[in-house]
Amino acid sequence: MGLLGNNRVDRIEEAMKHFKITRTQLDALESYIARKYWVGKAVVNRLVETVLLAGRELDVNPVLILAVMSVESRFNPYAESGAGAQGLMQVMTRVHTDKFEALGQEDDAAFHPQHNVKVGAQILADCIRRRGSVTNGLKCYVGATGPNDGGYSTKVLAEQRRMALAAKIALPR
Repeated sequence: MGLLGNNRVDRIEEAMKHFKITRTQLDALESYIARKYWVGKAVVNRLVETVLLAGRELDVNPVLILAVMSVESRFNPYAESGAGAQGLMQVMTRVHTDKFEALGQEDDAAFHPQHNVKVGAQILADCIRRRGSVTNGLKCYVGATGPNDGGYSTKVLAEQRRMALAAKIALPR
């Protein structure tokens, strides 16, 4: 592709338009995350941009992706669970090695924020598509096999609402 329409800024602005998010709303969302989770504003800015691009590519609400990250890791890119889930979105790397390999990544790629977000968002999008709704997709994402997910989907959706409210972003119904 040529220079037009291929650079990161153009793609971020396109994603903002797609999700009907203004620059003011994006700044408010970033400030909320930086304050609540004690993460530097520049780091949050880069994460939010990555989430916007992944959300646009996969047609998943970026505020939902950010809410999953908040519940899964509290925005700690080095988080690791006892079960082996890693990174911002707590991806089970041994289960999803194919997704990291498709990005040309191996080994500790789950701890690279951009790769973790891309793979985690891909898993989330797939879960939502397979289960037919965001709530059921979240149950799939957390690995719940029955109707009870231990309150996970309720936590994620509550944080999504808080983030949206703080930034005055309308959520899809």
